[in-house]
Amino acid sequence: MASFGFRSNKMVTPQIQKIREAERDCQQKVEEARLQAEAIVQDAMRRKREIVAKAREDAEKAMEELAKRAEEDARKDSKKIAEKEVVEIEKLKEKVKPLIPKAVSIILKEMGIRIK
Repeated sequence: MASFGFRSNKMVTPQIQKIREAERDCQQKVEEARLQAEAIVQDAMRRKREIVAKAREDAEKAMEELAKRAEEDARKDSKKIAEKEVVEIEKLKEKVKPLIPKAVSIILKEMGIRIK
């Protein structure tokens, strides 16, 4: 069995120190990478929240605009319907107008009132 003497120990010790130093550097780099990854994830989550909030705001504005347009359209339609009804009422008045004197005459006859 070979034993390590003082001479071989002097050569091994610096190599072990270099390995330990390399391990520390790797651990430090892994920790830095973990922190960077965590920062990236946090930034992505913040941007996601901002995008969702903006999308909600845009959707709300769009819904308000649609509701406003629907209300305006309903008013226009209601106005058109009212105008058509006025025209129909005028037409009916014109149709009924000549019948009124005759109807009044019939009613007065039934009541026993004579008109000369």
